[in-house]
Amino acid sequence: MTSTTIRRLQPGEGPIFQAIRLTAMRLDESTFGSTLAEEEAKPDSWFEDRVRADGVFVAEADGQILGMVAVGPKAPAKERHKGVVYSMFVLPEGRGRGLGAALMAACLDYAREVVEIVQLVVVSTNAVAVALYEGAGFERYGFEPRALLQTDGRYTDDLHMWKRLK
Repeated sequence: MTSTTIRRLQPGEGPIFQAIRLTAMRLDESTFGSTLAEEEAKPDSWFEDRVRADGVFVAEADGQILGMVAVGPKAPAKERHKGVVYSMFVLPEGRGRGLGAALMAACLDYAREVVEIVQLVVVSTNAVAVALYEGAGFERYGFEPRALLQTDGRYTDDLHMWKRLK
C-alpha cells in the first residue's frame, strides 16, 4: 500500500486546491453549497487567497491528490473565535483508507492554533460524513430543512455541527 501524506498547502499552491475542489464538485456537486458553474467561474486568485488565508489540507499519494479539507476563521470581529470547516472531500479511489479522519485531524490541529470553536454544515443524508465528524468529536446543534436547492430541482437538508477546541 502506498503511503499517503497529509499536508497543508502553501502560498503558490492555489491551483492544487482549485483542481481537487473542481474534481470533487464534478463527482458530487450535491455535497457542496455552491454549484460547479459557480466554482468554475471563480478567478484563480480566489483559490490562492483561500490557501493563503485559511488552513487548506490535502491527502497526497504518489503525486496524486486524493482528498482535501479547509478551515478558516469567520470574518466578523465578534465571531473571529469561531472557524468554519469546508471543502471536505475524499476521492473515490482514496476512500476506505482513513484519509478523511487523517485530513480532519490535521485540520483540527491547525484550527486549535487560531480559533476556539469550529463549525461545519453537512448534507443530513451524508451518513459517512456525519459519522466522520461525530468520530472527530463534533456535536449536532441544528437542522435546516430544505437548506439547498440542488441543480436537479430537489432539496437537501443540512445538519449543523460544532466542536469546542479550547
